[in-house]
Amino acid sequence: MKIAILGSGIEVFTCGHRLLDKNPNLEIHIFDEKAESGMYGEEPGLYDEWPLTPINWVGSLFSQQPKEDSTAIRYSWFVKALSISLANRGANFHLKSIVKNLENGIVDFSGAGYLASGQIKFDHTIDFRENNSDSVWYGGVVISSPNAEIFGIRPDRTIEVWSQEEKIEGNYIQKMEWRGKNPQYALIDRVNRGIEAAESTISE
Repeated sequence: MKIAILGSGIEVFTCGHRLLDKNPNLEIHIFDEKAESGMYGEEPGLYDEWPLTPINWVGSLFSQQPKEDSTAIRYSWFVKALSISLANRGANFHLKSIVKNLENGIVDFSGAGYLASGQIKFDHTIDFRENNSDSVWYGGVVISSPNAEIFGIRPDRTIEVWSQEEKIEGNYIQKMEWRGKNPQYALIDRVNRGIEAAESTISE
């Protein structure tokens, strides 16, 4: 069975892993407009409990490996670790690829992946692409105690903070912007969204 997953968020990779847990013989294809999965593009990485996924889904996080007192993970590194592990499980990645049309299970795409362009027929397609028009949140990374209600401590001791106020005080070593409902729960919600999509697809 061939399954296409469209998008670039963390839900794409948790979906792929859950599908392969359910059936290791599935042929999984990831279509991503980005040139690389992870490492670039930060989004909320706050969490209450670690691990967020089965531990075998995650490759090496190196310096970003969570510690006992960590409450945030660098989102881009987490995505990269999940994608490397998924590739090692046999998933096919079509990076820098634009899906021009999706109809009747046929993905019509063009890009720079190992198959530059073409059409592939799939038994199932899971589309995580969306235009998120929710509230705008402003985030950043600081090295000292923040003046913000929503924050988490990363493994490298930097602190990730989020606010709906555009001008938040502090000496930031990185600034971020994200659209969504609440950055405090965004990561676990997206992880679960991917898992739930896989569960509903494989049970069809």
